[in-house]
Amino acid sequence: MFFINPKFRKEIEIAQDNNTIHLIYREQGCQITVEDGELDEVKRLIECLNNQNAIFEKTTAEFANIDAEAIILSLDKLGLLEEGLGSLPTSTGALSGEDFYYSRLLPTATKWQSSFGTSPLFERLVKGEITRNEIIGFAIEYYHLVKMSSAIVSSSLSHNVSPTVRKELTKLFIEEYNHDEMMAECLSAVGIPESELLKRNPLPSTFSANASLAVYARQHPLSFYSSLFLFETPSHEFNSALLHACQEKGLPEKFYKPILKHSDINEDGDHDLITLNLLREVPAISQEEQHIILVNVCNIIELLHLEDRQIVAQYSATESLDSLLSRTGLE
Repeated sequence: MFFINPKFRKEIEIAQDNNTIHLIYREQGCQITVEDGELDEVKRLIECLNNQNAIFEKTTAEFANIDAEAIILSLDKLGLLEEGLGSLPTSTGALSGEDFYYSRLLPTATKWQSSFGTSPLFERLVKGEITRNEIIGFAIEYYHLVKMSSAIVSSSLSHNVSPTVRKELTKLFIEEYNHDEMMAECLSAVGIPESELLKRNPLPSTFSANASLAVYARQHPLSFYSSLFLFETPSHEFNSALLHACQEKGLPEKFYKPILKHSDINEDGDHDLITLNLLREVPAISQEEQHIILVNVCNIIELLHLEDRQIVAQYSATESLDSLLSRTGLE
């Protein structure tokens, strides 16, 4: 949980109808319907969230019938919570961009990534269980991510930013531009022309990751900057396992070399430092903004892990690739 002492936003209205609690926020809200045995604890939780002086940890310590943290996470996803003022570590809780990167962003991302365990795709690569279709399926989803990258980066350039930030983003745009052509050549080497790729939607997780990044780039640049390192940091262990698997499955060099080349470009261009370089230009990030950033970054991490699972589930079948392509994506 990202909160120290979560509280409802001031505009929220609360009403109860038998075993249903209604939370109304502007023109939206939600309903919490509970069993009789849980009602007392849920009411105490709601009262705690609505009382600035109540201490969350003390209130929920003796709860036996409800998962208070799960309820908090659900309410936060609906945008109904904020950090209680009394829990801020300093008068403002603000951190410089660089301090935030080292003290909160990296530790939180590492913890969240480890909570999902080993990637099923990577595990199958290492164990030699991965199929030819899964490797090609990974490349297809990689193509969809890369194809949207330059458009997403260009959206972030529409903001009024410092010359250094604009230079970093422009450099990233130039280096990412047309990399989808490199991936298209890779897939054409195994008989999948780009014209066929353009007819197909990506897997839901791939689509969601692209959509989330596009929203961050346009509406919350700090979340966009903070998410970039997840995509731009090369994994030598993964690349080595992928190379071995491609060679073992008899896939041509023209297929796997562009994938590895794109990773090398990211490393040579110091793309793994892009998040740090951008956040260094941010003099202060408020406590509330830090929370928003961490939630958004963890959303991307969750989607990338989901993408791995969906690639395995979708492409591991032994049927022909043409048959798999006919039912991929959102159709």
